[in-house]
Amino acid sequence: MVVFGWMFCIFIIGSRAAANNGFKSYPTTVKTFENDTVLLPCYVEDLDNVQTRVRWWRDGILLADSGEPRHEPPERVKMYSNRSLEVSHVKRNDTGEYVCQASRPAPWGHATQVHEIEVMYPPSVHPIPESGKLEVNLGEEVDMACVAKGVPVPIISWRNKDGEIPFLYDRSRLRFHAESPSDAGRYTCVANNDVGEPAMATIDLYIRYKPRIEMTKTWMHAPAGIRVQLHCGVTAWPEATVEWYFNNRSVKYSSRIVKHNAGSDHSLVIRNVRTTDYGFYLCRASNSLGITEAAVELSGVANPPVFKKTSHSLSKTSYNFVWEVHSYSPIVQYEFRFRKYVNGVPGQWCKLYIPSGNDGNSFIHTYSFKLTGLQEASHYEALVLSKNRYGWSKSSEIIRFATEGALDKDNYITNAIQEDKIAPAVQLASMSQHPPLDTDNGESSVTQAKAMTNIIMIFILYVFNINFCKL
Repeated sequence: MVVFGWMFCIFIIGSRAAANNGFKSYPTTVKTFENDTVLLPCYVEDLDNVQTRVRWWRDGILLADSGEPRHEPPERVKMYSNRSLEVSHVKRNDTGEYVCQASRPAPWGHATQVHEIEVMYPPSVHPIPESGKLEVNLGEEVDMACVAKGVPVPIISWRNKDGEIPFLYDRSRLRFHAESPSDAGRYTCVANNDVGEPAMATIDLYIRYKPRIEMTKTWMHAPAGIRVQLHCGVTAWPEATVEWYFNNRSVKYSSRIVKHNAGSDHSLVIRNVRTTDYGFYLCRASNSLGITEAAVELSGVANPPVFKKTSHSLSKTSYNFVWEVHSYSPIVQYEFRFRKYVNGVPGQWCKLYIPSGNDGNSFIHTYSFKLTGLQEASHYEALVLSKNRYGWSKSSEIIRFATEGALDKDNYITNAIQEDKIAPAVQLASMSQHPPLDTDNGESSVTQAKAMTNIIMIFILYVFNINFCKL
């Protein structure tokens, strides 16, 4: 009976110890900052005449022992008489689990309680590649990353010259295809954990590609005696070597002909232009990935004429044109071409040669021309060329115009795209007065033939129908 009583007591005590592990304190996680002091509780329930021994452990290393006064705790660690553990001037490596172990003689045994210290500190970050520079060929995959440290774990964001790069989630690795040279530039990753200032690292992306050339002009008008500058915009990586060629030979640079570079603009300056300088200049850019060329023509020929908006209808059969030409040399002659435009189908060009008259030594030459003998309510197209001492210019853009009474006259397109070659033409002796175009007579004959054919077909069907009814 006595033995049963002892067993019952042990069962009650063991059950009570199992319910709360014999601790008055509870496991906790302490989030703190560097150089702070942390107190970890280990409050054990006292039992009459039962001595409780408390040990503190970390990573299997004994920090403090209440049953061994001679034990020397590590630096900055101290256990108080109530078994609490103090860690002063905490450092980053103090982060981790701290185990409080309470031991009693049999039959109680021992129990443990785990606490945790989390030392928070600002983020740090370093790029991959560590050099902070990355080179890829155009079209290849770009793969860059940033490795961040800090407590709490930092969140990483990216930005480039266009601003922040949007992602649906935190991304420490950035991958994409280099589809354009404009993708090159500086990429910055930012690590932030709301502790201290965010940390940043940069990666400079270089995209290798064959030179690209953009010519501001492919043709330039220049009279003898002036200064001109031929521009050749070049972009490439690695940087391109640019050379100029004239009539398929390397340009011989001198005090009169100078090569000038300013960033991506590679220009050729020609002082005191001579007629022997006229011709094609080739801009050639090369790097390790290839060669690109583009040409510009230097000429004394006038610029293409431009029709002015002041052109307008004068009557049902006439139209007045005004155009402007830029030329340092006097204009000798104009070539005016026009054609009828019916139901979207252009007719044959008619060509007139017009003396320029005397317009002085002005660089801008303006001319007004009255075209008569047109058909009423009709649509036409026209263009003009100019000639100076160096030859004929390129043609103007084709314009479309209509005489009075034409359908959609006010909404008619006046700046049309040149739709075909302008070489075929019918030369007219008169400058302005001329009979209606022969194409109209041709159209009338075709209409009459179609009408006669229709009458014959109706007569045949009528006779066939009568004979069929008799049957």
